Amino acid sequence: MVKLIIDTDPGEKAYRQKRETATKPFVFSTPTIAVGLTTALDGTRLDATYFHGQDGLGNVHKLAPQFTAPEEWVNLYAEQQKGEYAPGGLPFQVSKRPSYELILDVLREEEEDSVVIVAIGPLMNLAKAAEIDPMTFSRVKHIVSMGGALAIPGNVTPYAEFNVFSDALAASKVFDLTSLQAQSSGAVSGKIGLTLFPLDITSQHLLYENEYLDFLKSKNYLTDDGQLVADVPPLVEWTRVWLNTTFNTFRRIYGFDLLAENEQPLLGLNMHDPLALWYAINYLDDAEKTNTKWVINRDRDVRIEIDGTLTKGMTVQDTRGKPKRDCVDPDDHGTWLSTEYGNRVNVAVSSPYVGSHFGRALLKSIFE
Repeated sequence: MVKLIIDTDPGEKAYRQKRETATKPFVFSTPTIAVGLTTALDGTRLDATYFHGQDGLGNVHKLAPQFTAPEEWVNLYAEQQKGEYAPGGLPFQVSKRPSYELILDVLREEEEDSVVIVAIGPLMNLAKAAEIDPMTFSRVKHIVSMGGALAIPGNVTPYAEFNVFSDALAASKVFDLTSLQAQSSGAVSGKIGLTLFPLDITSQHLLYENEYLDFLKSKNYLTDDGQLVADVPPLVEWTRVWLNTTFNTFRRIYGFDLLAENEQPLLGLNMHDPLALWYAINYLDDAEKTNTKWVINRDRDVRIEIDGTLTKGMTVQDTRGKPKRDCVDPDDHGTWLSTEYGNRVNVAVSSPYVGSHFGRALLKSIFE
């Protein structure tokens, strides 16, 4: 049995769910929800409400209040008593403990090498968990992380992607757990597997607005003038609200709203987080065995710049092409060329869903 932990953006909730082995149908447990760290390890905080809204989903809590969690659910986390509290009838379990402690609880409870952590936000909760109890954290089967930009520009600075830039120190600490030095120093008890989904691959996977609307029309959920019909499934109505807001935000940020209607380009949203989740759920164990169109570069020395004034959060690789050596060369600043140093990060390069294929696959998976 494999258990999946999803670690989201700071201020949002951490979810975990269980699935049976590939030979059996998926069986999901009631998710446990915990609140994680709301700031970076150094106490700073990067705000992305300009794009994602106050709730992370285009302010759907205001635009579709019928789908908003009742106030009493929110208050469950505001109460000061310690321990767990899960009143009957809730569709989730409440954890009053911070998510980094909950991560360690799951790793202790489940069999070693059976828990997969999917980090679709900054890595401060993972870094905190590893710092508190590195031996327990080493029980993780694998970490899949969406973040970084290697051979393309970043999305918050010319060199940095949002999740890594938000807490470069935490990202550096988690990436460093994959190194031989982490094992020899006792920071971890064995090799930590980490697969990175940088902007290089995620920006190639899109959900186009016209295909999304055409899909809804094909299911008779949408009228020709773009209005939802009556009595559509709640999931369709909810996603329509926040996706519409997100498409409009994307249109505004890139200036498409300033163009004439006949000049509007095809509008596609980058499927950053969904792609990382899709891989973790469906392909992590056998991506290269069952589908050769997945390309994962193994054991790459990827490091994080934490101090640079202009390059903080940069995801760095050595692209000089120099051969590695078993010894340490005194002229090798940063020990990039020694086989005994550096991180061992898997980097996702390509998938069979490049372009609009992923958006279409995602729509079918969710709504059919």
